[in-house]
Amino acid sequence: MVNLIKSGAVVAALLFAYWLGLINGKNSEELKHARLEISTLTKTIQEFKTKQTSDAVALSELRVAESRARDESEWMRNQLSELERRAKSDADRRCLRFQQLAVEKEELLNEAERGLEYCYKNHR
Repeated sequence: MVNLIKSGAVVAALLFAYWLGLINGKNSEELKHARLEISTLTKTIQEFKTKQTSDAVALSELRVAESRARDESEWMRNQLSELERRAKSDADRRCLRFQQLAVEKEELLNEAERGLEYCYKNHR
């Protein structure tokens, strides 16, 4: 009877040890998988941060270029206003109108070029 109890205790201890080993093995695999996912997500976050920084720099450059272009356009408009005040004949006024149209064309062209450059640079 005592031997039977001892044998039962040994078998129970073996089964318990086997069960603990199995649980630890599953936890170990899950831990490895979780670490792999964390590593992948960390790399993805880093890529997005890099892209966000790149976009912010590009947008900043675009704003600076736009500001310069606005200043240049304003200067051209002021020059045209001055010339318009000095215009005496109808032919002079027509020439100024064509110059104004050229300034507007230049503004639109610059705006389109800046927009396209930003798109090409950041959204390939």
